[in-house]
Order: sequence, then structure tokens, then C-alpha cells
Amino acid sequence: MQPLTIGRHFPRGWNIGGASAWWVCIAQLLALLLVCSGACSGRAPGVRPEPTPPTVSGPVTITFVTLNDFHGGLYEQPLPGDPQQATGGLPWLVGAVEKLRQEVPDLILLDAGDMFQGSWPINATFGRGSIQVAHLLGVDATVVGNHDFDYGPGSIPDSYPTQALEDAMASSAFPWLSANIYLEGADAQPSERWQPEGLYPWTLIERRTVRIGLIGLTTTETPMTTQSRNVDGLEFADPVETVRQVVEELEEADADIVVVLGHLTGECPSPAPFEVAPPCRPGGEIGRLLDELPVGTIDVIVAGHAHALMGHRVDDTIILESLDGGRVLSRLDLVVGPEGPDLDASTIHPPWVLHHDRVDPGCEGGEYPLDPRPVGGRLVRPSVEALDLIASLESEVGSLCQVVGCSAEPLVRSGRSESPAGNLVADALLAAFDQVDVAVQNSGGLRTDLPAGPLRREQIQALMPFDNQVYLVELTGEQLRLMFRIGTSGAHGLLQVAGAEYQFSPDCGGGDDLDGDGEVADWEKDCLCWLAVGGQPVDPDRRYRVAVNDFLYHGGDNLGMVFDQAPIIEQGPLVRDAIITYLQAMGGCAGDHSPLADPATPRIEAGACIP
Repeated sequence: MQPLTIGRHFPRGWNIGGASAWWVCIAQLLALLLVCSGACSGRAPGVRPEPTPPTVSGPVTITFVTLNDFHGGLYEQPLPGDPQQATGGLPWLVGAVEKLRQEVPDLILLDAGDMFQGSWPINATFGRGSIQVAHLLGVDATVVGNHDFDYGPGSIPDSYPTQALEDAMASSAFPWLSANIYLEGADAQPSERWQPEGLYPWTLIERRTVRIGLIGLTTTETPMTTQSRNVDGLEFADPVETVRQVVEELEEADADIVVVLGHLTGECPSPAPFEVAPPCRPGGEIGRLLDELPVGTIDVIVAGHAHALMGHRVDDTIILESLDGGRVLSRLDLVVGPEGPDLDASTIHPPWVLHHDRVDPGCEGGEYPLDPRPVGGRLVRPSVEALDLIASLESEVGSLCQVVGCSAEPLVRSGRSESPAGNLVADALLAAFDQVDVAVQNSGGLRTDLPAGPLRREQIQALMPFDNQVYLVELTGEQLRLMFRIGTSGAHGLLQVAGAEYQFSPDCGGGDDLDGDGEVADWEKDCLCWLAVGGQPVDPDRRYRVAVNDFLYHGGDNLGMVFDQAPIIEQGPLVRDAIITYLQAMGGCAGDHSPLADPATPRIEAGACIP
């Protein structure tokens, strides 16, 4: 039985504000009575029985403020090219939300998934720190993102794979949403949703007599973009068919508008960092929602997963997405009248980029300034409560200020070309074992750029926040070539490499149905021109020793068929520990003698394949 969620966010959702404990108890009692009544009447679980909806008598404005892919973004991030400027940082994010609430006290704050996986204090507490952040921000609802599964069993190794996430959801004072995650296996009932405590397919929030129906959707890519073992026993259903079903439930519940919190594929590319993307019709799962559902089925999509910056209208749907790391807030003032949303009268505000002077003293020490400062063109005071929360988490999990090495140049990432950061990490994996032929690192696993100079443990943690372990495995040349073919398809970022060189065609078109499902998906395109190991063309019949992280080995980035029969020769350290060991053994700075990505000796080349 799906519990109704009004008791969990009754004070905010019903505009009571500052409700005392007895109000919450009454709300919970009402919720239980409504669920019982719903069950007795045969209605779908979670639907109110015979509601008497408030009448929207005239146009009212509902303000949505949104963020996504927070990824444990406690700390400000230096602005590329200007070390004196920064974006984000929890004190400024909380201060900005407080500023908006001074203007619109009953705004709705929505998060589009991937709260977890980022800074050390968030990872070390298995996401609990992110829940504390969300409570401080006053988040009204979130959706399950792929990286929210990353902590697996959490602090209890022998527990079940989703233990850490389930503990986090149960401790949240706001609903987590996802309507398209189902149980699979012999013990699961047909069409049985995965619904632990704190997780719901949808919920209702009421503002100014308007009933807002919120649907959660999680990308079907999740098994390929988190550790597959962490979602063992779960399946991710088609988002379009899920919405068809859930919209009917929301109609029964008399929702006035429908909002999708979608941690989904699909984006419009931005012309430059921190510039909102020109309006387009996104592809991927978001595009399918727009193309395959009747126009107007969804009024607003609050998107995450692509780390894009979008704020525009497609047909009768408004799409918002806000980069990542708590560096941008999006705002929509949606006008709703008796006939529903009036998109022509509504306002999509320019995204608020939380850009400010760099102020966090970090490991250098010193006081954090508490005076108001310009942040993205508006005066904001940093939140003392946010600083106290960060200090509390750091006190609990320990310091990361130890210097472990240095770099003679910035460690910049790229998912579409060879990169200094990618080469450094691939070299570290190559050095993690004896007698290794090739080492690969997925570009998507590298999560931030680093400046030149001393490198502290906290920076390596930020570069590689995932608890990925290095495996030494054995692949045939044929399997190796398949790995690089999939890795150059464009479905995911390129494989950064050491010990090998390859060329790919960015404009490739054809491919093969590798998985036999009757279609050629993006990851099945054949863009690989040639591959060499140790300066020699790869031999299909030779067996190669390959260092790879466990995310890829267990099927991440669609590489499951490559490693399905590949034996593990040796298990090594965590990837970030391998990087630290490599830096400490270097005896100098990375890039001292030649660029980390040297154009004279490229490891990855892009260009049309020559027959």
C-alpha cells in the first residue's frame, strides 16, 4: 500500500508554516485515514478518495525554484580561467534560496536527483550529509537519480544493495519520487514498484489553492551509470509508459497541473559555460516524453542527469535544468487559472548563476567572510547554518588537507578528446599493477578540473569521488577492440587511455546490433578507426592485461558484453588511492618534463577514418 505523503510535508505543502508537533500528528492521522479510505473504495494506492478540490477562481502565480545534480556540492568551485572567482558553495546556495524566500515565502523548491556522490563529507556519511543539506534548504521533493544508488549497502557491507539509499530516504522530511522503478526476480509480484519507506511514485503539493502533481522518473540508463550490483533486483521501466499510467492517477486526485521531476537523458547544448542553452527539442528520454505523449500532458519538466542549463518552452511544456553542484538556481513563475496553466502569461527567469569572488579559505585556513556580497548580480549573505553544517561534517569524517603531490599544469577533463586529467589517471592505473598492457578510465568518472600547483587529498577526492576499485583483467584483442569501439560511439565520454593509442571518427554513422534487440542504439555505432597497443596494431587473438575500474568491469557505459567472460587477475586499490600513490612516487610534479596531453605524441586522435 502506497502511503499518502501529505503528512511528510504538511506544514510546507499546506502553507501552515512552522507547524508544531501536534499539527504534524494530526496530518499523519489524516493521511492514515485517507489511505484506509482509498483502500476500501478500491482506488489506486495514494489517491485521495472523492476529494473536494479548492477552486482556482482567478489567475494565481506558483513559483518553482529548482536545482539538480547537487553531487555533494558543499564547496565553491573555482571559475575556469580566473582563480579569483568561484561559483556555488553551500553557504551561498542556502543564502540565495533564503533571498528568494524573502520575496516569495511559499515558493516550491524542487531537486531533480543525484544529491549524492561528490565531496568527501557527503561520501563518508553515505549521503546523510546531503539529506542534512536538503533539510537546510527546505527541499519540497526530489527524484531518485542514478548516482543516488552509488553507496550500495553503505556502512553495512553484508546488507542489501540499496541499504544506504533506503536509509537516506527513510530519514528525509521530504518525499523522494520515482514511478518507474520496479522489483524483478522470482520473489517480485508482476508490476510491483520498488517502494521502500520515503519513496513514492508521485505526490501532491498545494499552493494558493492549486494542486500540483509531481511525478518522479529515473533514467533507464541507471544500471549502466552506477555500479550495476547496487541496483540488483531492480528494473527501470519506460518513462513514457509510466507517465501514461500515473497521469490517470493524478487526474483522479484532481491535480491542476502536472510536473515531472525527471532524472533523464536529453538536453539542449549550451554555447558556453553558464550560458543557458538556446531553445531546442531535446533528444533522449526527455524528447520521447515530448514527442510520444499528447501535447500538454506535462506542464513542467524539472530535469537532471545531463548537467545542462535549460530554461525554455517546447509546445505546451516548460523545461528547466540547472547545471550541477548547486551552482545555479532556476526559477519559473507559473500562472494558473481556472482552465489550468497559462504558459503565455508565465515567466521563465534567467538562470541565477551563483558567481562570486572566491572567499572560501579552504585548507589555507582563515575566517570565512560573513558580510553580504554580490552573487550573480544580487547581494547575498552566506548562511551561517550552512557553514556550521560543513564544519560538523568535516569534524566527523576528518581532514583532507594533506598535500599528496603537484601538477605543473591544470588538470582539465574532456569527454570528447584526450585530456591532462584523463592521462594522469590512466597512467596511475597503469602503474597500479605489474606487467600491464593497457589502462582505461571512463571520462565520466572524472568529476572536476584541478588547478596547477600543490594537490591535496581533498582535490583528488573531488576529481575521483567514487569508491571505484581498480581491477587487472585479461581481454583478447577482439574484446579490447570492442571495448574501444563502444567507448568511441559517442553514447558516453571517451575512454582515457595509457599504454595504447587509437583514432575515432566524430562524424561516424553506421553500426551493428550488438545486443540483438533489433535496433542499433547510439552505443552500438562503430566510430573506431584503428587501435594500437604498445605501438603495434591490436592482435585479435592475443591476450592483453588491462587495468580498469570496477564500474566499467560490471557493465558501466554499456561495456557489459566486453567483460562478461573476462577473468579478474588481481584486485587493486581504490582509483583515487592509486592516483595518490602515483603522485607520491613521482619525485616531482606531473607534467614537469612534457605536457600531460602532448600534441606531439597523441594517445587519442579524432578524424575521418581512412580505409
